[in-house]
Amino acid sequence: MKKLLSLPPNVVNSFHDVTRLSHDEYFCTSDPVGHKLGSGGGTAWLLEAARRDDAPEASFKEWLAKEKRVLLHAGGQSRRLPAYASSGKVLTPVPVFRWARGQKINQTLLDLQMPLYERILEKAPAGLRTLIASGDVYLRATEPLQDIPDADVVCYGLWADVEQASHHGVFMMSRENPDVLDFVLQKPSPEEQARLTAKRPTGCWRKRAWRASTTMTFTPISAVRSACTPLSTTPNWQS
Repeated sequence: MKKLLSLPPNVVNSFHDVTRLSHDEYFCTSDPVGHKLGSGGGTAWLLEAARRDDAPEASFKEWLAKEKRVLLHAGGQSRRLPAYASSGKVLTPVPVFRWARGQKINQTLLDLQMPLYERILEKAPAGLRTLIASGDVYLRATEPLQDIPDADVVCYGLWADVEQASHHGVFMMSRENPDVLDFVLQKPSPEEQARLTAKRPTGCWRKRAWRASTTMTFTPISAVRSACTPLSTTPNWQS
């Protein structure tokens, strides 16, 4: 399972030397210097850069269907943690959790993030081959993963009240069909949510954009059906 990382430009050339991670397993690049691509553009850029590095002779569609991949966006400016801006969010050191097993004294956020994403892709139907996630959030699983629906795009979210959701991107689903994504809002006010939730439940992406804090898996074909499922995890930085 290949991992594709979008990192700050100054980290790309030194990432493998610093982490000792395999070039065969981890590919990294950055958005073009001086250009802001956004979540969607950054995803397309990362995928195409990985294809050119891995199989430049293959078509994009053929390459995308070849294997399962995890895409991790971690190229932000890290304004809230400036001490780690130069190394990238995924290399932020995280203390060992009390009574936790399998952790190590020099672990990073990347070490803690990846096992859950790998389990999601391993459990996903065969057609779901690419997972997109944020590089600045740690989600700790508290329950077994639910069955993953066989849709073109599967979105994971966390339930939230309207005040909390007003600071994040929000999934909206019809009460009559709560497993299918209706549309997405960016930082909707509590009043707007109250008006809409008369007909729809609200699910919250725990961050500012589509790629933040939760994950999306999708097939190598165009998205025509989107399924939405709660993520049975709790964001928690404490032991």
